[in-house]
Amino acid sequence: MNKSKGVIEFLFEGGAGSEAVISVELRTEIPGLGGTIITNEGVVAALRKEHSYAPRSGHRMFLRHSIIKKLDDYFYRKRVYVFAHIPRPLGSISILAEAPYEAYIYEWAFGMEGFPWEIEDRQGNRCIITLRDWDNFLASFGGAGIDFGVDIADPEDARISKNIIHQHPVATGEKLEMCSLWKRIDFEIRSVRIGFDKLSRFLSDNREDLVSVLRGERDTKWSGSPLNSSPKATK
Repeated sequence: MNKSKGVIEFLFEGGAGSEAVISVELRTEIPGLGGTIITNEGVVAALRKEHSYAPRSGHRMFLRHSIIKKLDDYFYRKRVYVFAHIPRPLGSISILAEAPYEAYIYEWAFGMEGFPWEIEDRQGNRCIITLRDWDNFLASFGGAGIDFGVDIADPEDARISKNIIHQHPVATGEKLEMCSLWKRIDFEIRSVRIGFDKLSRFLSDNREDLVSVLRGERDTKWSGSPLNSSPKATK
C-alpha cells in the first residue's frame, strides 16, 4: 500500500433522494478545494454524490454547509443551545471531464430519522412532541437569514419528522420532550432557505463577536468547552 494514500472504506448505503445519493465511508483521505488531507484517525463520513453534474456543485454544497456550520459553532459557543446540531462538513469533489463527478463529504450523523412530531394518548387526544433546543435553534438561524423550518416533515404524513437525526428518540416527561441529541441534515436549496441579504447584515453587525468567538485562539472563557477540550496556557 502506498503510504502517501489514505483509506477510503465503503461501509453502507446512507440513502438516496431526488437530488443525490449518499454512501457512508470510513475515511482518512479527505479531498477538498485546497487539496487532499490525509488524517491519522479515520472519520465516518457521508459522501453525497449529486445527481446533477452542474459544474462546481459539489464545492458549492460544501461552502453552503460550511457557512451553516460556522454559525452553529457560534451559537453553541455562545450557549444559545447546549449541543451542536449541525454535522461538520469535511471536503468536496468536483471533476469536470468526460465523466463528470460532483460530490461533497460531511460527518455522518448517527441515529434515527422519522420520529413522530405528535402522538395520541389513550383518550385519543393529540399530543405534540417537543424537541429540546429546537425553538432556540430555529430562532437563532432565522435571525441570521437561514430558515430551518422547511422540509422537516414527511410529505406523505406531516406528523413524521424528516431531515432530523436523533440518537435517542424517546419523549419523556409531562411535556413529552425529546433530549438535545439531534442533528439537522440536508442543506441543499430545497431543504434550507438562505436569505443572503439578511445573512450579510448579520455577519456585518456581529463581526467583532463572531471573530472573537470563532477565532483559533479563543479567550479563556471558552476553555474547557467540548469544542476546546485542550486549552492553551495563557501568559
